[in-house]
Amino acid sequence: MTHSESGRIKKHPGHSLFSALLLAGLPLLLASLMAQAQEDYPASALTQAWSQQPAALLPAVSTTLLSEEFNPFDDQQLEDLVVAARQQQEAGAHAVALRLLDQAWQVSRVAYGLYHESQVPLLESMIASQIELEDWQAIDDHYGYLELIYTRLYEMDDPRLESGLQKVSSWHINAFNANVDGKREEHLRKARQVLKTRLEVAELTLPAGDPRFAFLHESIRLSEQHLYLMSERYKMMRQKQQQAARDSLLATLD
Repeated sequence: MTHSESGRIKKHPGHSLFSALLLAGLPLLLASLMAQAQEDYPASALTQAWSQQPAALLPAVSTTLLSEEFNPFDDQQLEDLVVAARQQQEAGAHAVALRLLDQAWQVSRVAYGLYHESQVPLLESMIASQIELEDWQAIDDHYGYLELIYTRLYEMDDPRLESGLQKVSSWHINAFNANVDGKREEHLRKARQVLKTRLEVAELTLPAGDPRFAFLHESIRLSEQHLYLMSERYKMMRQKQQQAARDSLLATLD
């Protein structure tokens, strides 16, 4: 289960990046992010099992899996865990789905190693449920792990690295935009870092005239500009300017 760069996080206009950019008269960074393509992962047995199973809830399957003693070394149960988790998600039982997905994730790491592409759809599905539960810290942690997986799996000249990191930068931009966890500056710094890595990858994988270069350069410029506007240095400069303006006004009155 993949997510577009626009994400599913609800926007709060009073604290949004849209408002900040409009007030500054700058292009909309998120509008460009929303236009980015989604990542297409190889149709592994795991993702095929996820997409081909019926959506109807089968409580007995999930109940059996959750009640049995969990064994992360039994890779035969991986597909059953994935199917059961999807059924719980379709029923809106996201807490139960996350327990099943976490078990599937453990099985995958034991069977295939810590950085295997089979973990990508599992983590994305976990994120989908965590968004429904508004567990922002867990979402941030899992996007961080996805970033680590992408950088371990793909070389800098592999377009799949840029496509994967696209989702990570989207999360941080959306988190900054909606201010979901009160860490706006932290998310913007992380977004800038990931955008710079995406630019490095693009320089190795895209033709010179690709429009993504303009998007990445502008996004980095805007993120750096907003980081400056959020900095203590800028705040101190504004305070001095305001004090100077007040002093000047008082002088004219005298």
